[in-house]
Amino acid sequence: MSKRRGSGDGSIFQDGNRWVAAVTIAGSDGRQVRRKRMARTYAEARTKLRELQAEAEAGVVGAGRLTVAAYLDAWLAHVLPARGVSVATAENYATMIRLHIVPALGRVRLDQLRADDVDRLLRDMAGAGKAKSTIRLARTVLVLALSHAERRDMVSRNAARLSIVPPAPTRESRSLTVSQARSLLSAARGDRLEAAWVTMLLLGLRPGEVFALAWQDVDLEAGILHVRRAIKRAGGNTFGIGEPKTARSRRSLDLPALVTESMRSHRTRQAAERLAAGSAWQDAGLVFPTAVGTMIDPANSRRAFARVTEAAGLGRWHPHEARHSAVSLLSAAGVRLEEVADVVGHAPGSKMTGDVYRHQVNPSVSAAKVTMDELFGTGSSDH
Repeated sequence: MSKRRGSGDGSIFQDGNRWVAAVTIAGSDGRQVRRKRMARTYAEARTKLRELQAEAEAGVVGAGRLTVAAYLDAWLAHVLPARGVSVATAENYATMIRLHIVPALGRVRLDQLRADDVDRLLRDMAGAGKAKSTIRLARTVLVLALSHAERRDMVSRNAARLSIVPPAPTRESRSLTVSQARSLLSAARGDRLEAAWVTMLLLGLRPGEVFALAWQDVDLEAGILHVRRAIKRAGGNTFGIGEPKTARSRRSLDLPALVTESMRSHRTRQAAERLAAGSAWQDAGLVFPTAVGTMIDPANSRRAFARVTEAAGLGRWHPHEARHSAVSLLSAAGVRLEEVADVVGHAPGSKMTGDVYRHQVNPSVSAAKVTMDELFGTGSSDH
């Protein structure tokens, strides 16, 4: 009696002038099915066989009666990690799949998914008031996932790529006016993280950049701050300090007078905290740590900022909105967009040649310092 092939068993054989790699897998109904890929040479067929066997083991080969939900589960677990995406990106994709895609399309058979199904998902999201960026992300995730299925002959075509993003309202980002910014600065006086809020608002640093700052990155005598690190998600609710978001995020900024002043006061306050903590202090060299020297949890920094904005009579604001406000304040004051991009670490709006030469001549960016000094001064008269 011949031995029954197990799931993942494979073989290579010739079919005319072509080589064929074939693998046996167990279908969702318990029956065994064969999946094949054609090759021009025996060596190519061996490569394709190894791919088939790896995919069979991961559970992502052959559509059969595989549902969209089951396929996306396998794609998240076995395919996406090989793309080298960041932990934060992978978690964003997983959240999008769990909250939006699977509830709408999860029960559809993968090989029967159509562009109309994806269009319906996107229209429903728009109808529910989801932001256009969220709708686009849902489509992007599906396009990526189905591209793998298309390459592996699990679907005849990528239904998501054929879909159309419907019109949706664009949510306006809030920005503080000069008056509101002054109210915030006033409410922040004496706050343990006053200097962090001042730095975000006047220099447009990302929250992750501010709370990853080390004292070695700040030269108060020269009046320069270097952005070299950022807080990054390491998985789940775990965070660590790593590289900035992009290469452009690495930058050196001239300090407005109010930032320098608040940093000096903060350094004195931190020295007192260090003494009070005694042996409990964990010296990570951070400018804005917890009361015992460790990295501040991003959720705690968001709550702390919201308390200050509420005390200022502004309601609840997010630290990222301080960064948006810096961009708006600089732009409204007449600073060229190219210089604003330099300050906040965005891609340059000018031609590369002019951008490169400008940075060769000026090792640090002074656009924020000049403008913010004019808007807010040192604050010494009422600080």
